[in-house]
Amino acid sequence: MYYSVKQYLLLMGCLYLVTQIRGQDEDQLLCGRRKVQTNSMNNNGDAIAGHWPWYAAIYHRKGEKQEYACGGSILDETTILTASNCVYTPSGVISAALVTVHVGQIHPKQASAYAQMYDVREIVVHPGFSEASTINDIALIKLTASITLTTEYVQPVCLWTMDSALELIVGRNGTVVGFGPNERRDVVSGEQLQQATIGVVDPQTCIASDPAIFGTHLPVETFCGKGLQNGAGACNGDSGDGLFFEVSGQWFVRGLVARLQPVRESDGLCDPLQYTVYTDVAKYVDWIKRYVDPRVLPVENGVLTMGVEHEEKLRRLFNFDSCGLTSSVALYGQHNLTLPWLGEAMVPPNADSVRCIVTLISDRYAVGPAHCFVGGTPYISLDSVVLNDYLECYSNGNESSTCTALKQKRKIQRVIVHPNYGQNNSTDNIALIELLSPANTSHPNVLPICMPVMPELRTQTKTNLHVATAEMHGAVAKNVPVRYLEPDECTKVYAEEQIVLNLDLHKRLCAVVESWEDEEACKPLVAGAPLQEMKLFGGKEQYFLRGFELAGLACRSSAPAIYHCIEPYVDWILYNMMR
Repeated sequence: MYYSVKQYLLLMGCLYLVTQIRGQDEDQLLCGRRKVQTNSMNNNGDAIAGHWPWYAAIYHRKGEKQEYACGGSILDETTILTASNCVYTPSGVISAALVTVHVGQIHPKQASAYAQMYDVREIVVHPGFSEASTINDIALIKLTASITLTTEYVQPVCLWTMDSALELIVGRNGTVVGFGPNERRDVVSGEQLQQATIGVVDPQTCIASDPAIFGTHLPVETFCGKGLQNGAGACNGDSGDGLFFEVSGQWFVRGLVARLQPVRESDGLCDPLQYTVYTDVAKYVDWIKRYVDPRVLPVENGVLTMGVEHEEKLRRLFNFDSCGLTSSVALYGQHNLTLPWLGEAMVPPNADSVRCIVTLISDRYAVGPAHCFVGGTPYISLDSVVLNDYLECYSNGNESSTCTALKQKRKIQRVIVHPNYGQNNSTDNIALIELLSPANTSHPNVLPICMPVMPELRTQTKTNLHVATAEMHGAVAKNVPVRYLEPDECTKVYAEEQIVLNLDLHKRLCAVVESWEDEEACKPLVAGAPLQEMKLFGGKEQYFLRGFELAGLACRSSAPAIYHCIEPYVDWILYNMMR
């Protein structure tokens, strides 16, 4: 039976709801949606009511008074996420009877129609937490009653169920929200909820900024960030506050302000101008799952936010009805333009100089080798991608024809180089290229290749592989079949040439042209030529991107070419496309 992509995705969504809800009529608990809309562009300073509806203020009872202790985030109707040090005393975990949680509140000293207050039933501190350590600084607060989530001012945030790799957020900006002070040393529990934009950096940058504080390394369960505006950052009183990232209009909690913060010599208080350590919530999702409502969780392990909503996002980004289809357009009536997803990264000022091949994955994005876009070389000023530079000719009868130029030249909006790529690391040699204006994919010579974005497509199949090459005596691109080589076989071949091959089993693969005849009729493209897998999908033969070649040596049968795998980077690509 044949199903369209739309029918297939809807069917998968229905099966998910049936199996996960187990006969109940409830839908998934919507998370991370900001329902109060404004035109404000303010990213630092006073927060607007309803912009952070998942923020929770945690208070400790001291006698007849309640004192603000720290911040937290609403995960579901009865669960608050915070830091362990917020609910810990020298004698152990604080009594639940001494803690209250306030939600819907942005003015702590003013009454609000949106504010709700709840008592605490249980405090769950991570079993690995210790006051003497900075790791496992994460806790859950279980409430005695369910939070009312029917108001736009009180909503849950989403757990980070995407790939937990740090490189997904290094170089990205998140927002920390809380009642802590700024550089003016305002008292904790100030007049209004505050927000600050935080830039995440790699651990080495953080350590180098203050080795006395951060030591020689940061625990893998943490990451580091810094406020991007003077005086705006995480500080005293911000412990437990969430660091939130927006992905395609949905907000996720990825970090919690931890205790490890540089202090100023002048007053002994933390310095918001310096880097702050955050507990990486993504590293604790499996532990959190044991205590939260399953309706807030995605399908078992997967890509971004699984389920019907995520599949709808993928449909907006990728057209699975037309991607990866070879073109039937003929060049001068002789050669079919079989690879409509090829693009050429041009080096100005000489528009005929091709630095690299890039592969179109949607009408707005392409991928290619990072080394084509970084470094002190002329191609750093690259400003365009040329998509399939061919003519389309139509017969007019009487042996005459009309030819239309179909070359599309697009300026580049931005190049997103993988944050781990650099002079000392050539493994993550990949860049995502965002076009300033979308490619016109209504022309048959310009179509994206398919991407293995859904779990069932991430099969890492080792058959039906082809590499993009050119005709030996022409400029027309064509597919050449290649054979996958096991890592041991590949490294052995290179060892015979006295070359030590450091082959990452997950990020690189080897493949060789199938036959001598194919090699003879094959002309390699420059670096970036895509490695493609032909799949039968939705009743059609479609090509999916598996990687790209790095050195322009794809046509050799004597030695295998090295390809950069795409699947380990799919979540990184999706995250940057969905922002």
